[in-house]
Formats: sequence, structure tokens, C-alpha cells
Amino acid sequence: MTLPLDDIRVIDFGQVYAAPYATMQLAYMGAAVIKIEPPKTGEVLRRPDSPGGVGYSFLMLNAHKKSVTLNLKNPRAQEIALKLIERADVLVENYLDGVMESFGLGYEQIRDRFPRLIYASGKGYGSNSRWARLGSMDNTIQASSGFISITGFPDAKVKTSATFIDMGTGSHLVSGILAALLQRAKTGRGQKVEVAMLDVAIPALTSASAPALQGLKFKRLGNRHWGACPTNIYPTADSEILIFCLTEAHWKTVARMMRREDLLADPRYASHATRLKIADEVDGIVVAFTRTLKRDDLIAMLLEAGVPCAPVRTVDEVLADPETRMRGMLVESCYPTRGEVSVVGSPIKLSDAAQPDAATMRPPPQLGEHTAEVLASIGIEAEELARLRSSGVI
Repeated sequence: MTLPLDDIRVIDFGQVYAAPYATMQLAYMGAAVIKIEPPKTGEVLRRPDSPGGVGYSFLMLNAHKKSVTLNLKNPRAQEIALKLIERADVLVENYLDGVMESFGLGYEQIRDRFPRLIYASGKGYGSNSRWARLGSMDNTIQASSGFISITGFPDAKVKTSATFIDMGTGSHLVSGILAALLQRAKTGRGQKVEVAMLDVAIPALTSASAPALQGLKFKRLGNRHWGACPTNIYPTADSEILIFCLTEAHWKTVARMMRREDLLADPRYASHATRLKIADEVDGIVVAFTRTLKRDDLIAMLLEAGVPCAPVRTVDEVLADPETRMRGMLVESCYPTRGEVSVVGSPIKLSDAAQPDAATMRPPPQLGEHTAEVLASIGIEAEELARLRSSGVI
């Protein structure tokens, strides 16, 4: 079975989460991805002080790629990088603004030499931002974007440990790359694709921005919601459940389920707005009901009744759920120093393209595993390879 990007070659200068997640998706779509890493240590996420000499997060995000080591501070390594780019369709990078330029590999420096190249940059902030040179990670963007200001309880702001801005940036990079490839098919020209983490965060703030743009102040409500009540995390007999009464019909269904039809005639419970004024009282009534039932039994009841809800699961529960692997979101692989490992699958399901699986997927690469193979393809043979290695170029 053919894959959408079977003929596409990607040179990947990415590190940590956003860019590696983007190139992982491209690899799963069939692209040949060559990951460029510094000699000895590899990219940041490898963390050679980890068990087996490699960080598990690196393994999860870098399957199906080849690894080539290049010391990009060395002029000869820069020449080799340019030779690899010459044969590529896409370049992906997420260095701090100015770093690729210091290697002689900035977009403006190479665009005329490689007019068909798609040059994809994942940044913390836009290249024209006053913060372009400010180091950024998911949690720093959560701070600068306003996410942290609206997350948490009234007396405490919090960040989330989930790197959803990083992963969103990676997915947006993929969208931009695919669009640029389609446009190149029409025009014959490549272009620069830029995705800034801050820009990705802003549309995700729609539910907070909408009231703010109308002059309203968004208040932190913990697990409650400013426009729906009851909505919260509630204890069950054995765990917890999130119930979201988005509509009045949902509330009426829950009231009847609790055998509290009397509340439906009470004006204090007549709407979301009136119930929000007495949210503690409303939640107390719901808790008295939910804690009498087991979580999964209550989920089944609410599912049957059409009320939005979800089990509050631990990460361990999600990883152990057979559906996680059935959906291909964790795929079994291996690594010489770690044995069997699980790597991230692709959330994109194409009906006419095979999903990555353990039988066909290349394991995460060892550092520099494919250096000799890839450099041989551009005419660098064993004798020169040895000189490059001894001089610290690779």
C-alpha cells in the first residue's frame, strides 16, 4: 500500500517536542525523515544520563526516522548539511531565532539555492515578535499566552503538565507543510512555513477570549464552567467523574436521574445563571448522588441518557486501556539499550493508507546510527567518514 508522502524527503533539525512530533507524523505518512543531531549527546530530549543512555520521551517521538550526527558549528558539517538539503523536499527546525542563521542555514541564506525547498520553522514566538529570541517551552507559552491566568482555582493559578501547545504546534507545522507541498505542485516553488507556539495558543483560548472581547472578566473556576451548571468533578463510590450539563435538557435529565424532580420547579434552579449563583449547593446535591454509585456504572447511565460526562482516569489507566493500542496511539517497538518500548502512534487515520505498526515501523534510531549510510548517498565514503569522525565534524 502506498503512503501519501512516499516520495518526500525531510531533513529534520528539530528537538524536544514540537518539531519531532511534526516529523514523526510526516514519517508515518511515508516521508523519509533524516534527523540531524549533535555528536556525542544528540538532541536535547535524548538525555544520555537516562536509563539505557536515552530518554523515554525521545523514544516515543522519534520512531521511523534515521539519525545523522553533524556538528553544525563546524564549516564542513554545514557543507554536508547543505548537500543533504539539496536532495530534500522539506526542512524542519525549531531552534531559537538566529541559531539556524549562525549555521549558515537560515531561510534567507539558502532560499535562492534551493527554490523548491519547503522550510518549516516552529518557534515560540513569531520571527517578527519582540520576543523572538526569548527561549520558550510549553509552560512558558502557557504563561505568556494567558493560559495560566485562566487555569486553576480562584485563589491559585496553575499550569498543566500536558504539552498540548507543543503538540498543537507540531500538528500545525504538518498542516502548513502539506499545504506548501500542494502549492509547490502548482507553482514549482517552495516557501517558508512558520508556526509560533503563541499563535497556536490564541485560538485555543476562544472560550476565554469571547467574554473578554465583550468586556467581561474571565474568572478562574477550577473544574466548574462559567456558562454551565452543574459542571464539575464529582466523587463516586470508587473514583471520580466529570459531568458537564451543557444544556438545560442535560440538567433536567440529571435531576430526574437523582430523583430530584422537585428542583425543576424551584426558580433558583431554573437556569444555568441562577444555578451558578448557588453552585456549592447544586454540587452538594450532585455529590450526594454520585458517591452512591461506581464510576463506570454512572458513566453507563449518563451515556445512555445522553449527558456529557467522562471518567476521571489516571495516566496509567489510559496507557493500560486496550483501546489506546487498538486505536494505534501506542505502538510496540524496541531500542537496543531499553528493550521493548512503546512509541506514539498517529491520531490521523487515513482509510487508504496503512497505520504504523510494530511489523513495518523503523525503531527509534540510535545516535548517529545512519550517518555512514546517509553520507555515503552524497559521496562520502569510509576513508573520509573516518577523518570527519576523528576531527569532530560528525
